[in-house]
Amino acid sequence: MFRLLHIAICLLRLFAVLELVDAGYSSNNFKSFLFGESVKLADTAFGVQDIRADFDKHIAEKWNADDIKQSIVEYENNVLVYLNEYLFAKNKGYDFALGAKYDIEHIMPKSGTNLDIIRKDAQIDTKEEFYDYVDMLGNKIVLESKINRSIGNEWFRGKVSTSVNNKTGYKDSKYPIATDLVKKYENDIKPYWCKQDIIDATEKAKDRITKFIFGIEE
Repeated sequence: MFRLLHIAICLLRLFAVLELVDAGYSSNNFKSFLFGESVKLADTAFGVQDIRADFDKHIAEKWNADDIKQSIVEYENNVLVYLNEYLFAKNKGYDFALGAKYDIEHIMPKSGTNLDIIRKDAQIDTKEEFYDYVDMLGNKIVLESKINRSIGNEWFRGKVSTSVNNKTGYKDSKYPIATDLVKKYENDIKPYWCKQDIIDATEKAKDRITKFIFGIEE
């Protein structure tokens, strides 16, 4: 089990790169490398440290950390939201497991009838700027589907409060980032989730994912 776990982490690091770069799986840096590693991956005579050393060397030689960081800042898809949630939990010592039904939640809502007011609360000046920020990695978390659909497009202060018109909120979530947001903001009388919060959360995600990819221990 120990061996399988560490091999899975090595593969996850490489596939995180695949999610970020402009190259397909069939390129030499992915498929060919893994084909070359397949003997070691299947042969218990090769230790975990040998395999990790190969992945460390390959990733360090083929990709630049600054380029990966920039790709994370510009990332607007959802796959790495799950990785970010896992790494956040791991670094904080929290449990993390995906439940049966879960969604990607935009902390600052992406749609709804109150977007103009929400945008102003977030200190975002224009609609164009709003769309630059709303899909950033730092504005997305994993959330139970039931909770996500209950809060809909509520303001941030409603999402982290003790109740949302008798509906569930982040306080009812078992996912680590939602739980952490409640701890941070629940006692604020009128908490806001602003542009700078998205930038800061994205920066933290960028750092933790880059360290993970390049095998830098916390």
